[in-house]
Amino acid sequence: MDKLSIEQIVSFITYGFVKIDQAFSADLAAECRTILWEATSCDPNNPETWTQPVIRVGELGHEPFQRAANTPILHHAYDQLVGKGNWIPRNTLGSFPIRFPSKEPSNDTGWHVDASFPGEDAGNYLEWRINFRSKNRGLLMLFCFRM
Repeated sequence: MDKLSIEQIVSFITYGFVKIDQAFSADLAAECRTILWEATSCDPNNPETWTQPVIRVGELGHEPFQRAANTPILHHAYDQLVGKGNWIPRNTLGSFPIRFPSKEPSNDTGWHVDASFPGEDAGNYLEWRINFRSKNRGLLMLFCFRM
């Protein structure tokens, strides 16, 4: 089983991320891409259907995404980065911002903070709360299924 190198761990500590090549198979990535294309209602072979600069697809709990997030390589990396037993397996991967070539601005390219706790109006994400003092903050996993 592949381990993260010392250099990868130091890079994670220094820069806040680590790239793990071949964390899941190309076939599994293709399964995930197919689901994402269907969710956008766009045709991957017809750019005329790509009418928006970005389409956001919400939580998808499809089995291929669960498998992609929970490969032995990734589980081992999670153990190395946060400690064995200190993380929770993912059943979904969060939302998917899918970007398309466009002359129109996407209006969502600025920095943001991922929040965890809704305010009085759970639908107003500008009122969601974060706990920046917590020593138990989670590890944010981002997955790339190149379209």
